[in-house]
Amino acid sequence: MPRASNELEMQANRSTTGERLRVLLVEDSRMFTSALKFRFETDLGVDVVTCSSLAEMRHAASDADHGFFVAVTDLNLPDSPHCEALDYALDIDLPTIVFTGKFDFNTRASILKKNVLDYVIKDTDRAFDEIVTAVQRIISNRDYRILVVDDTKTQRSILSAMLRAQKFEVVEAASGQQALQAIAQNPDIKLVLTDYHMGDMDGYQLTRKLRRDYTDDMLRIIGISNSNDPELSASFLKAGASDFLYRPFVQEEFQCRIAQNIGILMKMEALKKAAARYSAVAVPA
Repeated sequence: MPRASNELEMQANRSTTGERLRVLLVEDSRMFTSALKFRFETDLGVDVVTCSSLAEMRHAASDADHGFFVAVTDLNLPDSPHCEALDYALDIDLPTIVFTGKFDFNTRASILKKNVLDYVIKDTDRAFDEIVTAVQRIISNRDYRILVVDDTKTQRSILSAMLRAQKFEVVEAASGQQALQAIAQNPDIKLVLTDYHMGDMDGYQLTRKLRRDYTDDMLRIIGISNSNDPELSASFLKAGASDFLYRPFVQEEFQCRIAQNIGILMKMEALKKAAARYSAVAVPA
C-alpha cells in the first residue's frame, strides 16, 4: 500500500471529533511491535498504543471510553495461550484484526466464528503490507455507504450486521421500490446488495433500473440469491450487476467480495482525480 504522502491523506484518518484515530496493538514480539507501530503511524496517521500481554491489554482498554477504533492482536501471548486476548477484545466490543503466525484450518474456523474483521498470517514477506492494508481498509470503510435490499427482515439484518462490523454505513430497503427511494435520498450510496426474490420487483429488474442512471464506476451492484439456478448469476451480470453471490456463503467470502468491489471503486475514484489533475495542468499544444 502506498504511504501517506501529505497531510490531506492523514486527515482522512481522524475521528468525527477531529482527533487522530487510535489503534491498540497487542503483540509480544518487540521486532513486530516496533515495525508495525512505525508503519501504522507513518502510513496511516493514527496513534498506536502497544501491549505485550493480556494484562497490559486489559489495563489499556479497561476504561469504557478507551477510544480505540480497532485492535490488532496476536492470538498467542505469554498470558494468553488460547486466544484470550482476542476474546477480551471482542467481549468489550472492540473491532479486531488478527495478526498471527499460528494458522491451520481449525484456527481459521475458530477465528471466523469469533467474527473478527480480518486476519493476516505472519509467514510471508508481505505480512506487514497486508496488515497495514487491512487496517487502512477498515478506516476507509467509514466513507462508504451500502444499501442492503431484501424483503426478508432476518436476512437483511444479517447482511447489515456483517457490513456494520466492517465499519460501513448501511441503509436498508425491504423492496425494490424502497431501494430506488433510498438511492434518491442517499446519493452517496456506492454499493447495492440486492436479493433476487422480492415482491414488487426482483433483483434483476432492480439492477436494470439502477443501471439506467448509474454506471459501474458510480455504483457497484452485487446480486444475492438462495436459488440453485446456475444461470441466475449470468442473468444478473448481463443486467449490469458487478458481482454475484449464492447463499449460503461463508463470511470470509462475503467480506472478500465486498472489499474487492469497494477497492475497485477506490481505484476508479483515484484515476478520475488523477485525470482531473492532469487536465488542469495540461498545456495546449
